Amino acid sequence: MKILPYVLISLLGGAIVPLQLAIVNAFRESTQASQIQSTFYLYLGGALASLVLSYVMSGGIKPPMIENATWWMWLPGFLGSFYILFMFIAAPKIGAGNTLLWVFLGQMYFALILSQTGLFGLEVKAIDIYKIAGLALVTIGGMLMIYGETRVNG
Repeated sequence: MKILPYVLISLLGGAIVPLQLAIVNAFRESTQASQIQSTFYLYLGGALASLVLSYVMSGGIKPPMIENATWWMWLPGFLGSFYILFMFIAAPKIGAGNTLLWVFLGQMYFALILSQTGLFGLEVKAIDIYKIAGLALVTIGGMLMIYGETRVNG
């Protein structure tokens, strides 16, 4: 199973997100920072971690060949701020588990669109019945989670 290490790394990466959500929410509550200020501090910490990891793993930061980048290639950090902010807004209202499930579904649905169209240089991969069925099952699970939550707390 050549993919097993990558599946485990992906699971670990996924486990970091709810931990991040909980820690930053605790930061926000204890410091009285706004949600967007908390997002800023999360990214500040991420920038510092990236700097340290860059030195440890690559021996430093090498200047990019900026002339080869188009304007939209600079958007991930900007978009990431909204990603984190939207989770901070949703989690107190629908819970961390529900928030992360719906974030995951948003990621998966949009990933299918990107893969189908080949936008941003991605390899085109056709949407098939297995992908549709898998997402339908997870979507139904999400609806059950929300329904159960509203029945218990509603």
